[in-house]
Amino acid sequence: MSDNHFHRIIEDTVLYIEKNMKEQLTLDRISAALNLSKFHLHRLMRHATGIPLMEYIRARKLSSSVDYLLNTDWNILSIGMEFGFEHEQSYIRSFKQQFGVTPSRLRKRFEQITITEKFDSSKLKKMTRGVLFEPLFVIKSTSYLIGSRHVMSSAENYVKHTANTAGNEFFYRIHPHIPEKTNDQLYIGLTYLTDEPDSTLYFPSAEVHHFNNQNPMLHTNILPTQKYATFKYVGDFRPRLLTFHQLQEIWDYIHVWLPESSYSHCKPYFFEYIDVGLANDDYCEVDLYIPIASKS
Repeated sequence: MSDNHFHRIIEDTVLYIEKNMKEQLTLDRISAALNLSKFHLHRLMRHATGIPLMEYIRARKLSSSVDYLLNTDWNILSIGMEFGFEHEQSYIRSFKQQFGVTPSRLRKRFEQITITEKFDSSKLKKMTRGVLFEPLFVIKSTSYLIGSRHVMSSAENYVKHTANTAGNEFFYRIHPHIPEKTNDQLYIGLTYLTDEPDSTLYFPSAEVHHFNNQNPMLHTNILPTQKYATFKYVGDFRPRLLTFHQLQEIWDYIHVWLPESSYSHCKPYFFEYIDVGLANDDYCEVDLYIPIASKS
């Protein structure tokens, strides 16, 4: 696949929705038109817009119908049918759910409403073999991680992909035998920063419910409840092929984003969160969790 493949898919999807706004749009129809699996199309658009694809389509239809309500003398049934609603009541019900007011009430006494505009794909960051979405902010509860321990040199990692090798070795040989995992398909790559500028500690890990009956040769880490900025990267390859180069692109973006934000990287660690169960030969999702605190 070419660079920016997924960015182009999102752009094409947004354009297709705009061109076919007044028709019956379904996930099946859009995925067939764009030759992409429904599963991946749904996930890409939800990551981009923050809401499910069909919810975004409905919001765009309803937002576009507002112009007809305010600037034409069409009756409400005709406006609803123009945007693919088969019944007047289904249009009215959806409109009130979206805007908190009925179409007739809006016509009689205009009120401020928040509409959904066409998604702006310039919000996305094009990356080699993938796309990076705008960060989300989450509070993650205490995590119990168990894994192997590796001292990493950034220079060596860049050339030899040592973190990738360590991660694959752990996930395919050790991870299956760890008991009490929270998710059998979940890989966490935890990095602790050190005082040495070219050295980090890397822990390919599984998340577990507790440390009982675990292999004493493995290393444990407890991450307390913490607020994170999470950066989602979607690439057109299997997670086992993720290398320092893709992660460095993400960090290049974060190193620009963070100083301009109202947050600071507040603890000396970060981690990659990969659900391998979502992946196939040309699709993977990687979430990079950065512990943050508000700047004083």
